[in-house]
Amino acid sequence: MIFKYIQEPTIGALFRSRDSLIYLHRSMSQLGWRLPPRSKPFWWLYYLWCLAVIVLVFIFIPYGLIMTGVREFKNFTTTDLFTYVQVPVNTNASIMKGIIVLFMRGRFLQAQKMMDQMDVRCTRMEEKVQVHRSAALGNRVVVIYHGIYFGYLTMATTAALVIGKTPFCLYNPLVNPNEHFYLATTIECVTMAGIILANLILDVYPIIYVVILRTHLELLSQRVKNLRSDPDKDDDQHYAELTECVKDHKLIVEYGNSLRPMISATMFIQLLSVGLLLGLAAVSMQFYNTILERVVSGVYTIAILTQTFPFCYVCEQLSSDCESLSNTLFHSKWIGAERRYRTTMLYFIHNVQQSILFTAGGIFPICLNTNIKMAKFAFSVVTIVNEMDLAEKLRRE
Repeated sequence: MIFKYIQEPTIGALFRSRDSLIYLHRSMSQLGWRLPPRSKPFWWLYYLWCLAVIVLVFIFIPYGLIMTGVREFKNFTTTDLFTYVQVPVNTNASIMKGIIVLFMRGRFLQAQKMMDQMDVRCTRMEEKVQVHRSAALGNRVVVIYHGIYFGYLTMATTAALVIGKTPFCLYNPLVNPNEHFYLATTIECVTMAGIILANLILDVYPIIYVVILRTHLELLSQRVKNLRSDPDKDDDQHYAELTECVKDHKLIVEYGNSLRPMISATMFIQLLSVGLLLGLAAVSMQFYNTILERVVSGVYTIAILTQTFPFCYVCEQLSSDCESLSNTLFHSKWIGAERRYRTTMLYFIHNVQQSILFTAGGIFPICLNTNIKMAKFAFSVVTIVNEMDLAEKLRRE
């Protein structure tokens, strides 16, 4: 059942935190990024598939794009030029992010183990339902991104078939598109589907992992709110509950720290490229003559925005959650408690005030304000093109 893991919670079929990664792992398996142990039968077939994907995505596509620029640049029409320029920028950014994730993929396993540890504390039905909803949301995000990204690929291919040109101007030394147009278009679509799927994985994984982080941070806030609220418990029991909350917060912080280097590196590349990509997409619309081409460019713009905006929004909400936890802890019922409880509470308050933040390259925070600043670069690109009267010059040529 395709949509099994995005359904509403039902008693006896509640998801765990790691279930939010099911559709993501399926996508990674399709791309050859989850190698099976060699004890499994026919493991070598999957290793061959992984090698084939690496050759097509990380070698053939960059080679094809470089050779296209070398061999065909003088013959480009204005439409071909701006179609070509957009692809290398996004493709090279995806390849760099993919290399980073492949070298740091061990952090995924660390984070999943911490997910299981955080789930152990979810004993009440309300908490389990909340975890289920977060897991379903993570899988739902993957489905939505598939619709956006591969919707763009479908529309680009359709427009190419209507116009009679290959969709991405990718040089192919084996097949001449003038003689075998449909075969060349098929090869381009298959190879670009690989880079699009890789881009999807790299854009989705930070959202899913941070959504789970936010969920357990909210659950911790609820536990903190209930501290010393049961009059039937003695001081030792109240202190034990506080100690467990301190351990929960420490585990959540470690979970965030395990993912921070990978997210920081990939988002740094993505945020730097998003402004240029949006600018090129906006400029290209000035040269497209058909409505279909402009629609494809519009869908491409939406796909670019989804690469950064959703995660920046999630990080913005994470910052609010950290502030909310700090306020909830400070206003909890700790006044009048025994000395050891108050001492531990002060230590807890001090640690909670240090927000769980993600930065891009360790330079600027990942938030909506940063995303807007990077996107403003698109207006600079359009302004430069207009001031240089580049559009008219290219049309005359």
